[in-house]
Amino acid sequence: EERIMPLRGNGEVVNVLSSVGFRSGGSGGTSAGNVGQIVVDLTEVKEGRTRPIAVIMDEVKALCADIPGPGPPVSPPVGFRLRGDDYEALIEAAAGIRSRLAGYPELFNIEDTLQTGTPELRVRINEERAAYYGITVASAGAFIRGSYDGYPAGSVFFGNEELDVVVRYAGTGGADSVARLLELKIPTPDGRLVPFSAIAELEEGAALAAVKRVDGKREVGVTAEAYTKDSVPAINDDVKAWFAEEIRPRYPGMELVVGGEFAEIADLLVQILRVFLLGVFLIYAVLGAQFKSFTQPLLILLSVPMAFAGVVLYLVLSGTPFSTTVLYAGVALAGIAVNDSIVLIDFINELRKKGMTIADAVTEAAATRLRPILLTSVTTIGGLLPTAVGLGGYSVVWSPMASTIIFGLLFSTVTALTVVPALYGLLFDRAGRGGHGGRAASAKAEVLS
Repeated sequence: EERIMPLRGNGEVVNVLSSVGFRSGGSGGTSAGNVGQIVVDLTEVKEGRTRPIAVIMDEVKALCADIPGPGPPVSPPVGFRLRGDDYEALIEAAAGIRSRLAGYPELFNIEDTLQTGTPELRVRINEERAAYYGITVASAGAFIRGSYDGYPAGSVFFGNEELDVVVRYAGTGGADSVARLLELKIPTPDGRLVPFSAIAELEEGAALAAVKRVDGKREVGVTAEAYTKDSVPAINDDVKAWFAEEIRPRYPGMELVVGGEFAEIADLLVQILRVFLLGVFLIYAVLGAQFKSFTQPLLILLSVPMAFAGVVLYLVLSGTPFSTTVLYAGVALAGIAVNDSIVLIDFINELRKKGMTIADAVTEAAATRLRPILLTSVTTIGGLLPTAVGLGGYSVVWSPMASTIIFGLLFSTVTALTVVPALYGLLFDRAGRGGHGGRAASAKAEVLS
């Protein structure tokens, strides 16, 4: 913080916020005594900042180069994720990848996501020998619990305060408590005292603090930093070949995912794309059932790419960086942009049912529905405008989202009023483009209707 604070007032750094004992991340926050976080708020490009964020991050990283540990929150250039159902197999494969990465001198700080919990003592009862003495597993567990926690024997009053009386073995606490446990004698049902080591074995170990799951499967990650990124593709290919030859034949259900720098963002983009495609398909299915047509829903969905053109124009003109916030707004825009086209095409179909020709129906619908379409778009834009311009306080999250929807909606509205009716006439008014015969056929159709 002492090294970053002097950067304030240079036209780029607005403020610096430090948190000790807490660190936020993509999967949630972490509270621990050995973590910390410093958030540096930068000015926007339109407010005078000339250098890219990456350049400023590199400068701050150089300022703190001699302090072990801190750095910008970026993913390591080398990363592998193992997924499967057998956790022991995942641990073995992760150890193999760590060992293989350790052979590359250009890599350092090789880590995995296995978090070891607090030390524990596992008591394994020899049931056959315990049964010989008439001792059950439950009685052995009660003996251990009583030896350490004690048995309540009653209560006494001392100084007008009721105190519990607990009876337990002396000397069962401290560093030598594990060895003393084996020396204790457990009573048998017939009154004998048997050394606890005669029926049980003790094993010291540590349990896993957390088990990460992705899509219902357990996952273990292995990451490494690199002095140079030129050799990263060759290292990834080598690990993939090793996994295919050594691990996959032994554990067919295990999956290796090659990640690395910006892998989480790439995965997020893929997931959002899946949601977007699913949403577009559902919109098409609903419109197809409503209009009883395969082509009219496609004509309505034409507003979506036109809306995205408005989003791109907004990003270019405003200098706003492409972010997940803008991406989420684009997905939401897909469901908003089609509303104007639905209103227009539905009215055209109603006029055609009344016997109006396609050309007249398109012209009449475009003129009649002009005011409702504009009012629908203007009210939506008006509701988002205060957030977009930052009335009452500019938000780096919500303002770009609102601006994205506004610009996309502007383009989709223009599309609904111009392109959609024109394409409707081109696609469906085939008789009107067929000369005199076409007009005669149209007149015959009107007489029949």
